[in-house]
Amino acid sequence: MNKTLRVDVKIQSLNSQTFYFLIHLKPFEYKSTKYLFMKKKQILFTFLLVLGNITLYAQQYLEMIDAGTFPVAEIIQEAENYFEGKDKGRGSGYKQFKRWEYMATRLQNENGYVSTITENLSELQRYNQYLNETSQNRQSLNDNWQEMGPRYKNGTTSWNPGVGRVTGIAIDQNNADHIIIGANTGGVWKTLDGGETWQPLGDTFTNLTVYSVAIDPLDSDTYYFGSSSGLVFKSIDGGATWSQLADMSNSLINKIVIHPTNNSIMFACSQNAGIYRSTDAGATWSNLGIDTNAYDIEFKPGDPNTVYASGVDFHVSTDGGANFNTIAGFNFGPKMIGVSPDNANRVYVIAADGGSFNGFYISDDSGTTFMERIHTGRNYFGYDTAGFEPGGQAPRDMDIAVNPNDADEVHIAGILTWRSTDAGITFSCTADWVPGAAVNANIGYCHADVDIMLFNGNTLFVGSDGGIYKAEDTANINADYYEDITEGIGIRQFYKIGISQTVSTVITGGSQDNGSSYFSDASGWIDWIGADGMEGFVDKDDTNVMYGMIQFGGMYRTDDAANTLMGLNNPSSGNWVTPFEQDPTETNTIYAGYQRVYKSTNKGNSWNAISQNFGANLDHLKIASSNNQIMYASRGFLMYKTNDGGATNWEQVTSPGGTINEIAIHPTNPNKIAVATTGNFKVLVSEDGGESWENYRYNLPDFSALTVVWHDNGSDGLYVGMDYGIYYIDRGIAEWQPFSNNLPNVIINELEINTETNHIYAGSYGRGLWVSPTADANPLGIGETVLSETISLYPNPASNIVSIATSAPFTSSIRIYDALGKLVHLEKDKQITLGATLDISKLQPGVYYVRFNSEKGTATKKLIVK
Repeated sequence: MNKTLRVDVKIQSLNSQTFYFLIHLKPFEYKSTKYLFMKKKQILFTFLLVLGNITLYAQQYLEMIDAGTFPVAEIIQEAENYFEGKDKGRGSGYKQFKRWEYMATRLQNENGYVSTITENLSELQRYNQYLNETSQNRQSLNDNWQEMGPRYKNGTTSWNPGVGRVTGIAIDQNNADHIIIGANTGGVWKTLDGGETWQPLGDTFTNLTVYSVAIDPLDSDTYYFGSSSGLVFKSIDGGATWSQLADMSNSLINKIVIHPTNNSIMFACSQNAGIYRSTDAGATWSNLGIDTNAYDIEFKPGDPNTVYASGVDFHVSTDGGANFNTIAGFNFGPKMIGVSPDNANRVYVIAADGGSFNGFYISDDSGTTFMERIHTGRNYFGYDTAGFEPGGQAPRDMDIAVNPNDADEVHIAGILTWRSTDAGITFSCTADWVPGAAVNANIGYCHADVDIMLFNGNTLFVGSDGGIYKAEDTANINADYYEDITEGIGIRQFYKIGISQTVSTVITGGSQDNGSSYFSDASGWIDWIGADGMEGFVDKDDTNVMYGMIQFGGMYRTDDAANTLMGLNNPSSGNWVTPFEQDPTETNTIYAGYQRVYKSTNKGNSWNAISQNFGANLDHLKIASSNNQIMYASRGFLMYKTNDGGATNWEQVTSPGGTINEIAIHPTNPNKIAVATTGNFKVLVSEDGGESWENYRYNLPDFSALTVVWHDNGSDGLYVGMDYGIYYIDRGIAEWQPFSNNLPNVIINELEINTETNHIYAGSYGRGLWVSPTADANPLGIGETVLSETISLYPNPASNIVSIATSAPFTSSIRIYDALGKLVHLEKDKQITLGATLDISKLQPGVYYVRFNSEKGTATKKLIVK
């Protein structure tokens, strides 16, 4: 970890306002987005005071998040200092910080840091090695996970329906129907038919954090994606398998650009670390040292020797990117670049400041000189379709694209999308983020918060927090301007789910950016609440009645399966995800956890406090299904209990250690509880209502334990969901068993069980909702699975080709791991019939493990390649 010098500066402005600036300096060099200080023994601070106002890019906490080398608690404190006294409303960035805080607090390890992707991949490889070597000794379980979606939007009472966040788009320049997209925590997806159908790539790899994607212009089977912590990954088999290509910085990679005729030359934007270049197809990278940040790179159309790059400044190279000149005359702030083959000498630059629009510039001499278009008082990055109100989330939501056949047609985006047909002199809004408002204004609907825009021919593609959209006719703005082509992509980021206890299951789930949705066999998926969706549940007596929350504890209810929606009178303001529970026995009785626990006996119309003030908002609240007078609540590492329904003050019980991520109460014993924590033990169980705890770490991998749930199966079945995988244990099993057959490596935020159907549901943060039969309480005995008894490999040892013998045909995913647990080969949906073979000609001699994942279960076979 890089040590930093921390300096607090207090300045009083001319109008007696006081400003505090917290600056982290690396030894001898401070990478500032406003100033650059470089001095070994002396640091010069220069601040510009104009009429008592100070303009500084002071969101240091964002760079701390990006670096990945700071403790979560320190980043939270830094952010709270930054937001103290500021407006925390829409467009301020506070909501985005709280999203990060919620997930980072849950994912932090026992030392208070969020583990890096590299660390997690190393642990995943180690655990796969362990699974392969011990496969003969595991008991048979029934895990067979199937994806439930949602893979489409279906707004009813929701005000911003969408599927999930798309952060990157790349289109094969030789085949317009070949597109890959990157989803924030949903991985890379591919279509070969222009978006009619989509398939996920890399579900067996890392837990899917993607910020940018690229397709090699000279080899359409070679893909790249940029992740966090400076990581770039590469696939040479169309996304079937991936390998780490580079670890170039401590900042996310928000763009990857490949030379159009020489694929050895590549550029990458590392957002808070600078602009990087490679001349050996990404094997090694060098920081160009021209900017402290990096947001965009473009080649001059028809002349790849001319390269444009931007961070907080704008730079031009005329020697293929070996050297750059910084162009003066721009306002300070993040910048992005637009070019068009229609006029190769034309360059546009759009700039932001403090999240809002801060300038639009045009050059007609290949970036040598620029002229600023006058847009005084305008803000095209906020929520206002007229473009005047403040706010915005740039550079997270910011981009520019120019029609390749008309250099005067320029599109820009922030929260919304805009178009100019006069080279940026004027702009018109092309989409609203509220469907009804868009129809009324006769403009398109595009989910709010646009990450990326790009043209392919005359078609404009847009990636937003709701999915991927395209506009084929950008000349005519109307209500059908955008077509949503996200259908088929399952990238919902669920925070919480609620499952009915009925034979015909009804489900509601709250998700980041895309509100709350519910599923039933009759209706499919329906989006019923907007904003960020949080905790919710289906009424135990009437599945047409559902409850849901948005951020900070705002409550809603539907009494008619989302035909209508009503806001409830929430008693306070809560955490980003606020506890919200239903009484297991009393009709129309619900509970919510703020600084106090509140109870309503009339479906949320009025509330009464049933606890003392805990001094801070609660994180979790659970009511025992076998005795509704016994409840548990927690905040941070503190845990409380009541035995009388809150008639007297709740008592603090023994802390299990670490921040509590989830509480689960045994279905028949209210004093038997399990918790998932950020502590070293991961999972702990108490038999005495929290007075003492038993360590349940056992053989769990070193991932984050996020959720636990008991199953009343007669054997005290217990599941834990982690950021990699789901695991099961009961009193008849000595250690945790993997319970992830056919499940992607995605963050699992919540598990719930329908005891009527004996199905377990997993709400994932990036790959939607999944369902599996629960584990068999009476396993069939020692052995990998029943499947293993029906298949074998021959010859073994083998070279080039190995055959699969089976007693009955089946369909399976096949993964081949080397002896160290690294995935080296993947085939999806392979038909295993008599005479089926595997091509192993590309494998080096050695020991491998072939894992079959099918609806019949999991089987692992050892293979020697000679």
